[in-house]
Amino acid sequence: MKKLLSLIALLSISFTSVHAFTEPEQFGAANYLASKSFINDSSKKPNEYRIGDNITRKEAMKIVANVAFLKVENTCEKKFKDVEDDWGCKYIEAALKAWFISANATFRPNDNITVSEVLKLIFKARNLDRKFNTGDWGKDYVNSAYELKLINGDVEWTIDAKRWFIFVVIAKTFSDYLDYRNFILYSDEVKVK
Repeated sequence: MKKLLSLIALLSISFTSVHAFTEPEQFGAANYLASKSFINDSSKKPNEYRIGDNITRKEAMKIVANVAFLKVENTCEKKFKDVEDDWGCKYIEAALKAWFISANATFRPNDNITVSEVLKLIFKARNLDRKFNTGDWGKDYVNSAYELKLINGDVEWTIDAKRWFIFVVIAKTFSDYLDYRNFILYSDEVKVK
C-alpha cells in the first residue's frame, strides 16, 4: 500500500509539472516576447522555448538587457573573472553598466537564477517601483510583484526560476500584453505537441 501511495504521489507530481508547463499563457508570453525580439522566436516549434527548464543567470541577463533596451557592446571586458568571452558576456556587462547587477569578483553565469533575483531584474529593466522595503529584498520584490498583479498567489522566492516565469512576468509589464494574452487564451494559435 505504501508503494502504491508513493507511486500515485509521484505520478500526480509529474502530471502537475507537465500540465503546468503546457499552459497557453506561458507559451503565449514567450511568443509575445519573441514578437518584440526580446527572445528568439520559436513560435513554430514552441517546445524550443523550454518553458519548464530553469533559466541561468546568463540567459536572464540577455532577456533583461533586451527588455530594457540597454546598449550592448559587442565586446567583453572581463569584468567578472568567471564570465567567459562568449555570447553572454556582453549582456552581463551591459547589465552591470546599467547598475542592474553589482560589481563583484564573480557572476556565476551558468548557475540558475532564483525567483527573487529575476523579479529584481525585471523591476530594474522595466523601471518599476518596489512597493515594499522591509529589509528582506527577496520578499519585498515578490510582494511588490503580487501588488502589481505580475504574479498570482504565493510564490516561493528562493527557488530557481523557470523560463516560463520570466516570460510571463515580463510580458505582464507591457500594457499591450493583455490584448495579446486574451487573443492567445481564446484562440487556437498556441498548439503544443
